[in-house]
Amino acid sequence: MILLLLLSLTADPWADGSPFVEYGQGAGYGQAYYPENILGPPDPDATPQSPAVGEDELLTLGKNGAVVLEFIDNAIVNGEGPDFTVFENVMQTGAGYFRECAFVEVSQNGDYWVMFPWNAETLEGLAGVWPTTGDDPTDPSVSGGDQFDLADLGLNWVRFVRLTDCGDAVSDDGLFDLDAVTAVNSTTGINSSVDPPAWLRVSSPFTSSFQVVTDESGTLNCYTADGRLAGEWQLEAGTHFVPSSALPSGLLLFQLNEYSCTAVRIFN
Repeated sequence: MILLLLLSLTADPWADGSPFVEYGQGAGYGQAYYPENILGPPDPDATPQSPAVGEDELLTLGKNGAVVLEFIDNAIVNGEGPDFTVFENVMQTGAGYFRECAFVEVSQNGDYWVMFPWNAETLEGLAGVWPTTGDDPTDPSVSGGDQFDLADLGLNWVRFVRLTDCGDAVSDDGLFDLDAVTAVNSTTGINSSVDPPAWLRVSSPFTSSFQVVTDESGTLNCYTADGRLAGEWQLEAGTHFVPSSALPSGLLLFQLNEYSCTAVRIFN
């Protein structure tokens, strides 16, 4: 295990930038305020019964839309308990909740992504499940929102968080509206120039084609979120650009030999 030197924290715990956004059908709300409306802390006035509603506080991604948030002056690190929290405008409605969900991925360098495992029935592992309480957003015991632990992925630190609207992959109540992403455990002084093992990488999100980087030859299979085979290609080791017009939109799983990764296709 790589040991991290935890330095005195001089940076704030909020996301500092958004280097990428790709809107899907139904997006539009909050775009005039992007990216400021998803940086910094969540809406301080939000509660479970009265969540954030203003365009200056929320960004609607649209169906299968995606956004990347970057922690520039610090990095999220694997510490005790949850390491970061995603805040969406989930509303408590009596004994239930109005939920709009997103897949959650993280990266150290913005190129190689790892997705948190999720359950389509329970919605565990997704963002947009639990409401914001209005309490300290850096304390997951009182903040509400959806917490994520890097230990679940075997990672020591990350700088990037990618959120992708679940589209038709799960049964929820609408389109994901991002408020903020907050680091619970973070530090400065981590070098971001990480070159992870290639094995299998697929560019994401993508539209008309995607790039594949692999160290092995074999059959690359593509599956939809519900397990249907969507495509297959015979590849040699190396870098390839593969047309994707026949693939459906949404979350896709790519598998070559024993290696797999996820990517999202956005319609042109």
